[in-house]
Amino acid sequence: MDDWKAGLRAELRAIAIANGDAALAQLPGLLRRLRSHEAALSGNPILALYRRWRIRSLSRAVADARWQAEQGRAARLGGLDPRL
Repeated sequence: MDDWKAGLRAELRAIAIANGDAALAQLPGLLRRLRSHEAALSGNPILALYRRWRIRSLSRAVADARWQAEQGRAARLGGLDPRL
């Protein structure tokens, strides 16, 4: 019984590491797009509503990517967040 649990834990650890690596790869692009939308907010007032929505959306994506990267880092060091 313990053998399949160990295999499952190893798979979950590998998944967490892969998710963390993927999130780290996406983070620079997300941050660049977020800064671009923030800089253009003072431009065309017709697009301001869209840009505010996009800024909120990208901010959530950046927070999620940072959390995933931290979970991958924790998994790589041998510990997982108990929320998983």
